[in-house]
Amino acid sequence: MNPKLTIKNLILYTQGSQFKKDIEKRIDYYYDRQLPYLLELISNQFVHADPLSLQPQFLNIVKPIINEISMIYRAGARRTLVSDLGTEVSPKLLALWEFIMQNAKYESVMKTVNRMVNLCRTVLVKPSFRNGQLKLDIMTPNTFDVIVSDDDPTHAEAIFYARETNSDGLPKKILHLWDEKNYYRISSDGELIPIPNNPKNINPYGVLPFVRFTDDIPIDDFFVRGGDDLIVAQDNINIKLTQLNYIVKMQSFSVPVLVGYRGPERITISPGKPVVIPLGGIGEQGSPDFRFESPNPQIKELITLLEHEIVRIFRVYGISSADFSLQGSVKSGFALVMENMKLLEARENQLPFYESAEKELFEVIKRVWNYHAKFLPPSHPFAGVTFPDYIHLSVSINTISLPRPVNDEIAEWRFMLENELATPIDYLMRKHKLTQKQARQRWQEIVEWWENNPNKSSKIHGSGLEKDSA
Repeated sequence: MNPKLTIKNLILYTQGSQFKKDIEKRIDYYYDRQLPYLLELISNQFVHADPLSLQPQFLNIVKPIINEISMIYRAGARRTLVSDLGTEVSPKLLALWEFIMQNAKYESVMKTVNRMVNLCRTVLVKPSFRNGQLKLDIMTPNTFDVIVSDDDPTHAEAIFYARETNSDGLPKKILHLWDEKNYYRISSDGELIPIPNNPKNINPYGVLPFVRFTDDIPIDDFFVRGGDDLIVAQDNINIKLTQLNYIVKMQSFSVPVLVGYRGPERITISPGKPVVIPLGGIGEQGSPDFRFESPNPQIKELITLLEHEIVRIFRVYGISSADFSLQGSVKSGFALVMENMKLLEARENQLPFYESAEKELFEVIKRVWNYHAKFLPPSHPFAGVTFPDYIHLSVSINTISLPRPVNDEIAEWRFMLENELATPIDYLMRKHKLTQKQARQRWQEIVEWWENNPNKSSKIHGSGLEKDSA
């Protein structure tokens, strides 16, 4: 690969990438940064835009919709280290994995990844090593570019992104270019920046340190596309809300009307501007006149239209009408399942993509950690501790349990425990959204408490709960 040539080509491409601009707009909309876009829309769509620009209003529908449909990790997930050799994973490696997940905020990162995938359709997660800890960086498509394979347009041969830097002696912006063998740091004018202790620009991990998360299989591109309908609906709703806000403000004022005015001003229809009606030519009847007319704004109709537009986009994304209804009643478990069927089916279809991507992510985490572990100071709790090649991650995302009668839940768990189909650890993980380690600790505390209170222990004997399948 010629890095200079590649960077110059990529700079030219990224400067005019409408796709990246669209993704950036989606992210801005999700995080409530919609006002600049709304003012631009008003300016482009209305000749007399100044009064509307003084009364902008937007209602963020992107965030609630994205949050509602992001259900992958709503019931948690079981992540277990497994060995190809069929042997038990050592406590030291289990502790290392807990250390990495805790410091990388693994659970929170995965939930954010789920939301960003639903918003942008394609997201990269990059394991990075900083300050003796492994971090997980979420990269949306507006922050990176991809060099795809000539044989497979869905496969990335190299990935390129820019980062700001405040280090002395370095350019303000550094371009990073990775492929499986090389890693380059390049200035914005295409000059290579030397990397300390890596004069040959070698990729120390041997793989691209990125993992792609999507909710579908890419067909003819690295990126999965889609989701424009939500942004278009958001724009339409914001425009109508701004119009409604302005109309409500102006409806209490009568509109001045001039008849017979032949000045330079053209006729403008607006509640805040006089309506100018010029007289006809010589011989035509009529005389100049000035009066106020009371407007008759269709406020109720506009509100109804807004409500229908909001409900329609919610339904397109499979969200139950009960979620945006002001009235409702307690529903049975079956009714809840039926109302959320579309969301649940979409979640089932997406689960394999996330489980597979998490397993791939662990393999990259393993390489990144193993490389940097040998340089950790002796005081680090895991200095020199590495993952063997035969250690992998097993991921099983939990099934969502909808609300149901307490007696039904008790009966199911009693059946599972009595027939040794589940353990108390499983119950605690599911019921209280605990990790496996947290559930084991909690169960041990429960067992010890009952052992120290033997006069009350009969309450759990015979229930199967005293079996610990650790």
